[in-house]
Amino acid sequence: MKLKPSAVAIVLVRDAQEGLLALVGKRNPKSSFLGGYFAFPGGVQELDVDQGDLRATASRELKEETGIEVSGENFVPAGSRATPPFVPRGFNTGMFVTLLDRPQKPAGLGYELLDVQWTAPGKLLQRWKALEIRVAPPLLPIFKELAKVKDGETLEEIARRVEQVNSAMEEDGPRIEFVPDVLMIPVKTSTLPPATHTNCYLFGKREMILLDPGCSTTAELARLTRHVKRRMAEGTTVHSICLTHHHEDHAGGAEVLAQELGVPVIAHEETLKRLAKPTLPSQPLKDREMIELSGGERVRALHTPGHAPGHLAFYEETQRSLFAGDLVSGISTIVIDPLPGSLDRYLKSLERIRELDVHTLFPGHGPPMIDPRRSIQHVLDHRAGREAKILDAVREGALHLEEIVRRAYADTPEADPRLAQLQSQAMLERLESQGHLRRERDEWKAH
Repeated sequence: MKLKPSAVAIVLVRDAQEGLLALVGKRNPKSSFLGGYFAFPGGVQELDVDQGDLRATASRELKEETGIEVSGENFVPAGSRATPPFVPRGFNTGMFVTLLDRPQKPAGLGYELLDVQWTAPGKLLQRWKALEIRVAPPLLPIFKELAKVKDGETLEEIARRVEQVNSAMEEDGPRIEFVPDVLMIPVKTSTLPPATHTNCYLFGKREMILLDPGCSTTAELARLTRHVKRRMAEGTTVHSICLTHHHEDHAGGAEVLAQELGVPVIAHEETLKRLAKPTLPSQPLKDREMIELSGGERVRALHTPGHAPGHLAFYEETQRSLFAGDLVSGISTIVIDPLPGSLDRYLKSLERIRELDVHTLFPGHGPPMIDPRRSIQHVLDHRAGREAKILDAVREGALHLEEIVRRAYADTPEADPRLAQLQSQAMLERLESQGHLRRERDEWKAH
């Protein structure tokens, strides 16, 4: 994936009462990238701008989004960050810092960046920890560092602090923390395109669960292990490895890591049966069974079959985080293989989690969802719409699977033919079970 050049303006000012203040705003919830998250002003570099000077981009975006004018010459470079692989759109973002003599009143257009404000880094972090606001993960370590800035530090010294944070974050991949004490680690796996990575999660303050370590290569296992060890160095112990289901891209590293960390693998009995590892230290988990961690987290297992017979979603009740595995994806449609999957059970599982009071939904692939009920309903509506196209195709005379797929997926010619056939087969069998269709050898006919 080619990364687009972009720039961020970190605009600071010193206040006599509150100390260092930073200019931030909430990205428009309709934005396709981090919509609803607090962030610094910034955006993509325009084609007609000198490709070697992103400071002009930082200056332009600052004016467009906040109405505040600062010449590009007054920005000091402070390193860069690349978006992690779970993000559908990739950016290579240069960060630039400037220090104003006095705070200027924001007067932006109110479209790209909402609720623009001057805030003390420590206060913003407190609001984030209380789940009052969402903050773009790259900003968190920067704000933690800005909170340490002393009165006499120069603009160049502050920029050097930010640059050092950015450099440290790139080692083994950045620290991605959308909500407190939940770390997302995208690991490269043999998964279905367009996904290239699976999201592994470390969550828990004092004790943590390692969820879905799907990596199986030596290099990715070592990288994931370093993330775990760094978390342990902060004082957190590993409670267990939990799996949403048995597929290799979610469970590939479970056995090696369980042995190395000395912890059990916890999953539904149908998942453990399919792993077929008799020497694996494991514990079966039933529907609605609770895991209580020493930091106060309460993690409830929810049996949500359909994609896989033993699929579990994990609902952490204190922060209302739902780890949904392959129930939904942030970058594509979940594939339901008719054998051993079940479209009926999958849709019922979606309806079940839709009714939960969820603050953040963490999928197995792609970015988190901050409006879970709406996202889940979108998946249900999409499936219903595709099912209607399949039924119409048969009613209009398509008899064989290939012709049904061609008609039903005419609006998405880029769809993978093999996956489209799998989905169509699952929907045809569902329509047959509901009495809408009947199968006569290799032909489908409407009742």
